[in-house]
Amino acid sequence: MKVKVYATLRPIIGGADVPTTVQPGQPIRDLVDEMVARWPDLHPEMLDADGNLQRRIQIMVNGRSIAYLDGMNTVIGPDDSIAIFPPVGGG
Repeated sequence: MKVKVYATLRPIIGGADVPTTVQPGQPIRDLVDEMVARWPDLHPEMLDADGNLQRRIQIMVNGRSIAYLDGMNTVIGPDDSIAIFPPVGGG
């Protein structure tokens, strides 16, 4: 499994690749929980006050948004590529 973050999340993580102990078979929720525990500055970026994924964050598994899969309960497969995108501004 590969996990990458983009844009404003990279400085918080310290790069594009996310080191994780989450294993295939676990849900995306476990990945997000591990990330915010390891990097507390991610918490307000990724989760709301109730612990739900911020609407502005997009998590893609193999190019498909988890919104169209099983949300935060989407199970991670061994060969999955996960990409996490914050909102991106531009002009």
